[in-house]
Amino acid sequence: MATRSVQPIHHFRAHTKSAVRRSTPVAEPTTELASASLPAPASLPGVPWATVISLAAVLAFADGFWVISLRGAVGAIERTGEPFATWLRESSVTTPLYVVGVLSALTVAKRRFGPVLRGARAVISSAWLVALGASLVGAAHLVVSAAVDFRLQSGLVEHMGSMSTTCGVDCVARLESDSFWLQARATGYGAAIVLLTNVLVVGWVVAMRGGRLRVTSPRKAHASVLDDRVLGLVGALVGAAAIHVVVVPEHLDEWAAAGLFFVVLAATQLLVGVGVLVRPGRLVWAASVVVAAGPIALWALSRTVGLPFGPEPGVPEALGMGDLACAVLEAAAVGFALSLRSGENADDTDAGARRAPNPHRTGLVVAAVVAVTLVGLAANDMVLIGGDAHGSSTTQAAAPGRV
Repeated sequence: MATRSVQPIHHFRAHTKSAVRRSTPVAEPTTELASASLPAPASLPGVPWATVISLAAVLAFADGFWVISLRGAVGAIERTGEPFATWLRESSVTTPLYVVGVLSALTVAKRRFGPVLRGARAVISSAWLVALGASLVGAAHLVVSAAVDFRLQSGLVEHMGSMSTTCGVDCVARLESDSFWLQARATGYGAAIVLLTNVLVVGWVVAMRGGRLRVTSPRKAHASVLDDRVLGLVGALVGAAAIHVVVVPEHLDEWAAAGLFFVVLAATQLLVGVGVLVRPGRLVWAASVVVAAGPIALWALSRTVGLPFGPEPGVPEALGMGDLACAVLEAAAVGFALSLRSGENADDTDAGARRAPNPHRTGLVVAAVVAVTLVGLAANDMVLIGGDAHGSSTTQAAAPGRV
């Protein structure tokens, strides 16, 4: 009779333990580790660009009508010619700013009421937010227009006072004060009119859509590969470089060294922007801060006490719309670079992918950078403060803006 071989008991125990180990599922990682290792979602609620752009365009041209109308009533005589062409031009330039205002309002509404507006209260509140966001842009347009008008009117008053024997210093000061308060009252009334107009326009658009207002797109948007801070940093550097390039010819005519400086500065900002995309890291973040903060410091010095060298040492330069927009872009670049630099593992090439993607936030960053850049390029010759206001009484701007 054949006998079966008997194996030791410890062999069966070891076999059983190994089988249990193979069958036991591996414990899942903690929530923090899992969320850090999982890739970003493939799609997210998108931005309703059709709604944003259509609302922004309608609101920009509606508010632009009131800005040009008030300018014709109380503005400087030099800027009242060709009102229709001026309305088309300025409304087109400010439309990207209205895109930022409308998208900001819809982003707030999405966070407050969810990706889909349900109920009359949510729709009405969101419509009010859109009207308020657009009105802030319209009010800023009114303030800038009033500042330019007051500058030109003050220059004319001073010129008339220097040629007249009947209007002395007190008379000139009184006329300048009257001009200032005229522009201030016109801006206040204009802001109220703009707000009322925007409420009516947004309400009409919502009514035409059947009482609906979208804060997200029905189509899903794929998550951006780049962090919105990286996009903002690159866009701000490129936008500032573009504005610097535009002013190179006038600086070359005025002072060759200044023109060469802006050529080098624009090239450096472009190279650093490319470096942010190709080799992100601590060194690139630091270079971004240097090429953005350095020009801001130099610009502030030139507009307050004047540069200690150059054709007119110690004389403050005029503050223009172009250089102001450029300073805003460079300040934004510093903020984005510091935000990226302060993150952990900043030398990691995937450092920009750590933050959760958000199409609305990304759209806001891109739209804001594009809007400020376009305003800086289109209104580069508009002077807000300083300069010889009377010297260009036959033109819209008194002197070319210098960046």
